[in-house]
Amino acid sequence: MKIHRIILIIAALIIFSGCSDDFLETSSTNQVDEDAVFANTRTAILAVNGLHKLMWIGNAQSTLQDASSNSAFYGGYDMLMVWFDMLGDDLIFTYHNAQFYLQAAWAGHRNITAGSQAHFYRLLQYYVANANMILDRVDDAMPGTQNEKNNLRGQAYFYRAFAHYNMVQMYAQRYKEEGDNTQPGIIIRNDNSLESRARATVEEVYAQINSDVDEAIDLLAATNEKRPNKSHIDVHVARGLKARVLLTQGRWQEAAETARLVVEQSEARLQDDTYTTSENRFSDNANKEWLWGSNATLTPFLQLTHFHGYMSNEIVSYNQNSPRAINSLLYKQISETDVRKGVWFPQGGVSTVTPRPVVPPHTNSKYANYHANKFLVTDAATMGNRHIPFMRLPEMMLIMAEGYARAGQNANAQDALYPLAKHRDPQYEKSTKTGNDLINEVMIQRRVELWGEGFRFFDLKRLNERMYRGPAPRPEYNQEKWPNSGLSEWPDNEDPEASNFWRYTPVPTSDQPREIPAGDIRWQWYIPQSEIDINPLCEQNP
Repeated sequence: MKIHRIILIIAALIIFSGCSDDFLETSSTNQVDEDAVFANTRTAILAVNGLHKLMWIGNAQSTLQDASSNSAFYGGYDMLMVWFDMLGDDLIFTYHNAQFYLQAAWAGHRNITAGSQAHFYRLLQYYVANANMILDRVDDAMPGTQNEKNNLRGQAYFYRAFAHYNMVQMYAQRYKEEGDNTQPGIIIRNDNSLESRARATVEEVYAQINSDVDEAIDLLAATNEKRPNKSHIDVHVARGLKARVLLTQGRWQEAAETARLVVEQSEARLQDDTYTTSENRFSDNANKEWLWGSNATLTPFLQLTHFHGYMSNEIVSYNQNSPRAINSLLYKQISETDVRKGVWFPQGGVSTVTPRPVVPPHTNSKYANYHANKFLVTDAATMGNRHIPFMRLPEMMLIMAEGYARAGQNANAQDALYPLAKHRDPQYEKSTKTGNDLINEVMIQRRVELWGEGFRFFDLKRLNERMYRGPAPRPEYNQEKWPNSGLSEWPDNEDPEASNFWRYTPVPTSDQPREIPAGDIRWQWYIPQSEIDINPLCEQNP
């Protein structure tokens, strides 16, 4: 574990530090002196910068390369965001290719020897190990102001909570709001001991997560250090993570109230052109709706391991050959006057929305019905420095609405939902629904607004719902094997009750599941064999 921490510090210095050359010249060629990195608060920020970078470069300077493999370049947390939605029902895998096929087929996360499995498990552990190192070394004796130390500690606590929160949702059974969460969770590493440890219970893991994120909130609230850009963590982002955690635990009222603090106290605001701008609609952290996102510099080699390389249908060959699409049944629930409806193309390259969306699918791309252009980057040369959204204001507004609705506070939920729904659809009228009807309305808004941003797998799991990609066409309808074309070959006898899953030419994945029941063992990811081998106390999932 120590060598991994050292490598990460090297990567942070190379990428972020203007004085890194001088530092490395006076250090050993194969080891960085941690004392030098933590000489003061200004050098210590380099270690925190390394954590930020791992959100979008999972193996910066080969830091996370698997010792047993020469090809373990799988990207940062942004690649997990794509993975999480590929496991869901709202993002449809269209034409077959190698990229994310196993994820859509619910096979990749159940392979204990897959390089990608080991990579992402280790990626999340690096957040924990390096956060622990920062917390250990940023002490009262370090030169620097208390504000700077609060900022460093707050961001480290945040990332430890963030990593544990993702891991427990991936590798453990869901948190049951009714209690009795004694099921195996994950291994808690809140220090840098290398001893073998058994998996803590899910309840114990969430106790650790809440303790850490509360510490992050307190520390970040106590500093007046200004973050240099939105890739860094401030108190509003920490509260946003807390709201996510509380929602996952079914602590509805608390989740809503925590999200309300972010909505009311952060500087984030809804932006009128979020869905209508022809460029940078979801690739520029200058958007006022963004609370947290990447701040990449131009890195051309990231085109094959970058969020927009997989989610923009314009720029990379495998996306042009297998464009992302929305589930047609979800699309049909979007109001015709909702601006968000314009970023999907239900008839291949032809828009049915008025006014016509500003950018149709690229002529070099395959067309897929219900083709998605939410994430649009038209210039491949600059894709490596396009930004990735990790947390946006609309998510907080939707957590407010969902939390209040599930807590039975219908009026508060209606009030919370209205500003976002009205902003996206000028014809929207404030909801008068209550109970389950109101909850369902909120969840449809959540699915549409956060489509493709990495939430759907976790939403289905926390709510103990099945993953269902929609019914197949009935025999009397002729919509199978949709062609690679636009309106001229649109099926003339479409089944209105069927989804567009399995409806592309060639039929992509006969072994992709249409449905995964709630509670199925496949909702738990396998723990990589590499972890089991070095930690005999770690119990594998069934």
